[in-house]
Amino acid sequence: MSKKAAAVILGFALVATGAHWKYVTAAGSKPMLTPQDYIDIYNLYSIYTRYTDMGYGDDGTNYASMFTPDGSFGTGNRVGREANKTAIHNQQGGWVRDGRSVRHTTTNIVVVPSPEGARGSAYLLVFNITAVPPFPEDGGVYDDWLVKTNEGWKFKKRLYYRNPTFKPGMPQGMDFLFPTIK
Repeated sequence: MSKKAAAVILGFALVATGAHWKYVTAAGSKPMLTPQDYIDIYNLYSIYTRYTDMGYGDDGTNYASMFTPDGSFGTGNRVGREANKTAIHNQQGGWVRDGRSVRHTTTNIVVVPSPEGARGSAYLLVFNITAVPPFPEDGGVYDDWLVKTNEGWKFKKRLYYRNPTFKPGMPQGMDFLFPTIK
């Protein structure tokens, strides 16, 4: 083999190796989550629903701790732990006042890495467990922005999209909960 042919072959081999290395390092630079990250995020979803449903024993602090200090819920002015604390305390107070007890159930949780941390989504069904028989009274989808902090994974932003066609299957005598639905 001539020196020229060997140089051409070596040149192609170096170019191919360089292209492969660029592909491998580019793939390695994408955001990644560890198995422990997934476990911690799934636990965040689970603890969130418990603090939402059974947190009236405190002033909403436990619920608010699921968010970053500047975390938001919804598209309005519910930004920061103090606003989230007040909102959940008022909501839970309404349930107590009305003699209702509810259970939020998140299912089909999907978590993907993002440059900021992770994006998450989950289906939500809210059951009125005071009613006889219990029934689902609300449903929709959460859309979440999650970040890892010194306190662990937290919600940075949480949006809730109510299912626009949802109509609860209410037992007789419970229609006062939804006076506009007939």
